[in-house]
Amino acid sequence: MMDLQAHRAVIFDLDGTLVESEPAWAAAKVAVLARHGHSVSEDLLDRYVGQGLAGFLAEVFGPGLSPDLRHRLGVEIGVEADRLLPLHREVIPGAARFLRDVAEAGLRVAVCSSSPRRHIDAALDQLGVADAVELTVSAAELPRGKPHPLPYLETLTRLGLAPEGAVAVEDAPAGFQSAQGAGLAVIGIGPRALVPAVAEGLSLAVPDYRALTARVRLPSRIGC
Repeated sequence: MMDLQAHRAVIFDLDGTLVESEPAWAAAKVAVLARHGHSVSEDLLDRYVGQGLAGFLAEVFGPGLSPDLRHRLGVEIGVEADRLLPLHREVIPGAARFLRDVAEAGLRVAVCSSSPRRHIDAALDQLGVADAVELTVSAAELPRGKPHPLPYLETLTRLGLAPEGAVAVEDAPAGFQSAQGAGLAVIGIGPRALVPAVAEGLSLAVPDYRALTARVRLPSRIGC
């Protein structure tokens, strides 16, 4: 059992943690890069789950990628994602209820995501939890994204908390690395968190929100 009574906030990742949107993002990347004469393997797409576009595009195009082209490709992929996400983004079962339980227990709630802010806002509206989220941080607005610690360090700064005051909930290796690099305890959720070599480095690893609810103690539940 992981006891959250000593913490003041829970910081959630978005894609893969609260909503399932990776298929839409993958399709957007594939479609745009195909128009530019590049094919992308499933392995490459999987290795960049949870990260921004900069590293992914740099690997696809190599040293010939100019800042201008990188920007234009990012815009094109974002536009394609705008079209696909409303059609394919799905709420992860139990995510909204757990987030609300966290807020109702008196813990502060933040979202730290690699997605552009408009996609964060749309996903939280779809989940119906925007009113329960105090702060959202988009790594797309920062000079470094996940797996660099900066997105979580920025979230902690805006919350006014030290790392020991918060817990991160993440689903992908890039997010685990980012949160751990910022000094946070990390709850891993989903299949990537259950890989033995990964799970041993996490504070808690669970397959889904049903299991997570059973294995954490929120402040309002203490003594129950």
